[in-house]
Amino acid sequence: MKARLNILGRKHNIISVAVKDAETGETKHFYDIGVCEKLPMGHEVELGKCIESQFEARIAEDLNQLLVDSRDHLKDLGNQIIQEVLVHDGLPFGDSALPSLVKEYKEHRDYIDGVASALEVVKRDNYA
Repeated sequence: MKARLNILGRKHNIISVAVKDAETGETKHFYDIGVCEKLPMGHEVELGKCIESQFEARIAEDLNQLLVDSRDHLKDLGNQIIQEVLVHDGLPFGDSALPSLVKEYKEHRDYIDGVASALEVVKRDNYA
């Protein structure tokens, strides 16, 4: 993945980055692989893999937390279904809430699969 800079909707490839060492105050330049020839050793890097974004890292963290919370909710729904079956002592369930609980359980399971898929995309595209 190439490192890109978005300025007013126009995307530009990043070919070099200047960084300042916090301890020494020295400015160093790093160049994207294959852009320049005859660079000092260690100054050529794959910028697309080196540049980090706090926003993109937060996306992955938020999706991970959403998965944890959603799985907990799914466990709660499963327990409610079990309790509903136990209260009605088998079939038929009459006026039980079982059909709506089962429907919500299935929908929430699909939702979790969607969140997990989104997290895979974020990680695969090197956002995190």
